[in-house]
Amino acid sequence: MSQAGKSYLISALAAGENGKLGTVLGGHQLDFLTHINPPGGGKEATGLVTRFSRLKHDDDQNWPVRLQLFSEVEMAKILANAFVHDFNQEKFDWNYDEGRIGDLLATLEKRRRPTRVPGVTEDDVVSFWDYLTRHAGKTQSRFALHYWPQAVNLAPWLTTDDRAQLFSVLWGEVPELTRAYGHFAQTLQRLGSVQEVRAPLSTLVVEENGLLIQKNSIMNVDMLEHLNQPHDPRIEVCPLQDGQLAAPVTISLAELTVLTAELHVPLSAPTTEPLFDQVDLLDFPGYRGRMSIDSFGAKSAESEGGSRLAELILRGKVAYLFERYTENQEMNVLVLCTPSARQSDVSDVGDALDEWISRTQGADADVRSRRLPGLVWALTMFDNRVTGALAHEEALLRQYWGQGGMIKMAMLEKFGKYSWMSEWKKGETFNNTFLVRKPGMPTPFIRMSGGSEVALSEDNAEQLTLMRKTFVEDDAVNRYIASPAEAWDAMLNLNDGGMNRMANYLSQVARPENKLERIAEQLEESRHELVQGGLVNWYQPDGDEEVAKKARIAQEIVAAVKKRNGMHGELLARLVPTRRSLHALYMQQVSLPDAAEEEDVFDIGLDDAHGSTSSVKSHSHEVAFARQSVQLWINHLRGLPETPAMLNYIGLPRSTAEELVDELITGLLRLRAEEALVAVMQNTDQAGVRRDWMVNRQVSRVLHVMSDFMTWLGYQSVPEKKRPTRQNQPDQPIFTRPGPSATAWCGRMMNAWSALRRNS
Repeated sequence: MSQAGKSYLISALAAGENGKLGTVLGGHQLDFLTHINPPGGGKEATGLVTRFSRLKHDDDQNWPVRLQLFSEVEMAKILANAFVHDFNQEKFDWNYDEGRIGDLLATLEKRRRPTRVPGVTEDDVVSFWDYLTRHAGKTQSRFALHYWPQAVNLAPWLTTDDRAQLFSVLWGEVPELTRAYGHFAQTLQRLGSVQEVRAPLSTLVVEENGLLIQKNSIMNVDMLEHLNQPHDPRIEVCPLQDGQLAAPVTISLAELTVLTAELHVPLSAPTTEPLFDQVDLLDFPGYRGRMSIDSFGAKSAESEGGSRLAELILRGKVAYLFERYTENQEMNVLVLCTPSARQSDVSDVGDALDEWISRTQGADADVRSRRLPGLVWALTMFDNRVTGALAHEEALLRQYWGQGGMIKMAMLEKFGKYSWMSEWKKGETFNNTFLVRKPGMPTPFIRMSGGSEVALSEDNAEQLTLMRKTFVEDDAVNRYIASPAEAWDAMLNLNDGGMNRMANYLSQVARPENKLERIAEQLEESRHELVQGGLVNWYQPDGDEEVAKKARIAQEIVAAVKKRNGMHGELLARLVPTRRSLHALYMQQVSLPDAAEEEDVFDIGLDDAHGSTSSVKSHSHEVAFARQSVQLWINHLRGLPETPAMLNYIGLPRSTAEELVDELITGLLRLRAEEALVAVMQNTDQAGVRRDWMVNRQVSRVLHVMSDFMTWLGYQSVPEKKRPTRQNQPDQPIFTRPGPSATAWCGRMMNAWSALRRNS
């Protein structure tokens, strides 16, 4: 949506009685739309979040502008986001090399400072690790075994330049990004690593000839183009430390534009909609298309022709902002604006929206059914949509709105793959959709007078009636737009354009109690996960109680899986790591020098009396690969319940997935799957064999053992007479060929039931 269009939407919701978004800064009465908001030229023009609030704000005459800053590790997240999403990972010339990364870590370990260096803590690095695991798991998983544990312990003790080198491998060691991180980290240190600064009014407007005008405003993304340029203006800001303003610090205006996460705009007058006197309104910068470049200097179709560093920072920053506010639970109601008259050119917002829904609305239809939807979908620019159909005949209009027209283009094409779109509530698609147009815009179907809308055009009355008829009768419209007739009529309301209807809905849903209720649910979910998924496993009941527990778990798993018969094969495939991840793990082992056994803390330094080769403190890469594969396997299984998209696809409740994973991990440990993997890999290293042939062969060996375990659950080596019998056929042992009247998968699930009961 254009900056002007979003600004009108905000104005309609939070303006005062005079229709303006008024604020007082530095003793000046300002209108946000006139003085502060960038014109945009029909495109998104900001790169920060704007918070409109009625909360009291101390208006310091010299430092009236209140800015929230990113932390040092958040700047690292932004740069990593830009690398992962704006660089073509298949073509970018950088290969993960465990040996080289090990050398880097060893070098930086020698440069560890004797005292902590402000700016980054261990918790910060863990949050960085978690961020990349969730948002770039495919490309970042190989860092988990060796890099991240050392980085967590090392980063807080390094200088900013050394931290830049430490984190550089997370953005492909692109030197421009590494230098940018070091530069911003040093600036944040000079600011005292504070979360907030106060800035002069000149960061937004300057006075010329008695008028306040925009000039070099941090609100405008064009300021990023000044980064590292000699004409970048310098400015003083005051860090806020312990509630008090510290001494001013000089930085460049472009630096401040990059480092600013949020601008606070205190509204000076009560809002037209009383709700926003108690609830803040956040304006997020619109998502931008990612570039998919092969190198830092390569050209891209998405490039806007400016500074490459500025483009990368802007895209990474805009994407991270939404993720940050989602993570911090700062918004439980979201107005999503998509144009009704054209297709959005941004395809990356879907996953971010999916995560926001999972966290704030609920991961499944059962949870989402408990309250009104917090997602408000606004189909904007509807005046253009109507104007484009004024000459259409009925046959064409019946294709214009629904599955083959607007609904597909604006909603389903980019978002139809997500489960919440097809089932927001039980048996109900997402339909909290509103039609919106901007009043006062010249259109052929509305008569204007003195800048106001006075009546619908009589010349187009018959066509508008036909449009309404075809719109409300369309099947897809009725599925994805609640009360389509009401939505249509509200959109045509004069001098309103559908805004009042949407504001009325927001007043019902944007209430603090709704947000607190959802947070309480998440707290309970976390408590349940901690107790039932963690602490309870330390308690092991005996005898009949343990058997009953295992029987209950098995029955729950079988009942859930039987509901999705067509997904059994897909589920089995997800229970082992991918060939690609094992391939990457093997290459990590190959790139390391001969691995030494971990030092035995009980070793007193005496050699084996007989010089036995079994005491040599080394083992082959192949054995190391086998053992690391078990760790990878367990981590992979642990991650399955944390993957909502996969669970929704297979149709497996999270609680059931957690129980299944717990039992499988218990089983593979009890049945010593690691020993089986070591045995199959022992003495298989062959000198002179090409590495690409060897890696495929070794990965296949490991996958074969893992797949056998998931298929047989350890019973392939147990004679049939010694196996438990089938639940549905007591005269037959489990994992034997089923009779002609039985289905293979029914037997397989009953086999699992019997096996899990014995998994104690």
